[in-house]
Amino acid sequence: MRNLNKSFIILFFFFSSASIGQSYFKDGLGAEFHKERREALRKIMPENSVAIFFNNPMKNRSNDTEFQYRPNSDFFYLTGFREPNAALIIFKNSRLVEGKQVNEIIYVQPRDPRKEQWDGERLGIDGVKEKLGFEMVFLISDFLKKPNLDWSKINPILSFNMGDIEGGAYNAPLKEMVATLKGFSLSKESPSSPSLDQLMNSLRVKKTAEEMAVLKRAIEISGKAHIEAFKSVKPGVSERAIQGVHEFVHKAMGAESIGYNSIVGAGNNTTILHYVDNHRTALQDGLILMDVGAEFRGYSGDITRTVPVKGKFSPEEKAIYEIVLEALEAGISACQPGSDFQRVGAASRKVIDEGLVRLGLVKPGEKHTYFPHGIGHHLGLDVHDRGGYGKLEPGMVLTVEPGIYIPEGSPVDPKWWGIGVRIEDNILITEKGFENLSAFVPKTVGEIEALMQEEGILQKLSLD
Repeated sequence: MRNLNKSFIILFFFFSSASIGQSYFKDGLGAEFHKERREALRKIMPENSVAIFFNNPMKNRSNDTEFQYRPNSDFFYLTGFREPNAALIIFKNSRLVEGKQVNEIIYVQPRDPRKEQWDGERLGIDGVKEKLGFEMVFLISDFLKKPNLDWSKINPILSFNMGDIEGGAYNAPLKEMVATLKGFSLSKESPSSPSLDQLMNSLRVKKTAEEMAVLKRAIEISGKAHIEAFKSVKPGVSERAIQGVHEFVHKAMGAESIGYNSIVGAGNNTTILHYVDNHRTALQDGLILMDVGAEFRGYSGDITRTVPVKGKFSPEEKAIYEIVLEALEAGISACQPGSDFQRVGAASRKVIDEGLVRLGLVKPGEKHTYFPHGIGHHLGLDVHDRGGYGKLEPGMVLTVEPGIYIPEGSPVDPKWWGIGVRIEDNILITEKGFENLSAFVPKTVGEIEALMQEEGILQKLSLD
């Protein structure tokens, strides 16, 4: 036990290299939601087990500036806490601690008026009790020292990514802490015990009614930003300016951040799947692909639309676009309870393969790389949210996002080069079928071309 305590003192110093405070949302998930989620985890944990979670550390951007802080999604899901320097312990079985039966303990950073003047308010022990509803709260410097528990009698001890941290590009103190914890706890774990990853996947894969209210708002904001961006796409604009339109609308509608790095690529950049440089200027023709989503109260939208810079599709662009749109509709139709990602993907891929054959771009049965990715993923607190790729069940939210990408130099007529199209919607699986949460964002050729005739935000500004 002495060595274990020492390792977590090292962890405390690792966490304490930065200590920004965070504001709390009045219109997000409440303390009761997070409490209920902790209880749901407790119910599926193995007997006599404990689960240990750490919030994300701050990440240095450059010199003495840090990236905007975002809590670990699992930590936020279980606590609502949005500050670094924090740990959470959840016991399967209640334990007598300081004369009380407790089943959870949270450790947080202390109040510090001087640092709070620079970085923002911290909740501290009293604030966590009052706003988040925890009863047993200690300072992170006391992690595993208070209360004094006999950890040798708790088995298994569940935590995350031990091997990843030991072998990855993490600093020495954190690696030492993980090595000590792994040697102490996971060596006792039964091979039949579920991992913490599996437990959290099972909890987060289906969204509650409270989560859906927040997630729908994130998707609404993301979709309205796409609509405004359509109007601003005109010859002469830049990729980054269109990115700015999206992110301006996000902020104007109350989103705290983007759900992931915004992808805004034109011309051959449409064929780069995760293109985030967004540095091409003076666009004149071709397509522009926008894969952008807002993060609202922790939850992310994820919508992709592809539109013509000139406001009207060329014959080749239209031909590719309509194949992808048909593939999208086929995939969405396959989003039924009891179906699975493989069926959804197969439905979309069949349309794409037949369409490419019809255009003479591939031969029947020929393997190709023009649709090189899967059909989608779960969506929620993370843009690629927790959950496997098996059976679809009511309450799951997933993306359906077929695409065709023909990079310059492909073995086809050059008139097809540089055409990349992806269309992505966000789908809720229901008891009787599905609900397309992003259906309000135009996606037919006629709808897009009509909307792009309107004046956009960029055209209303006078900026040099």
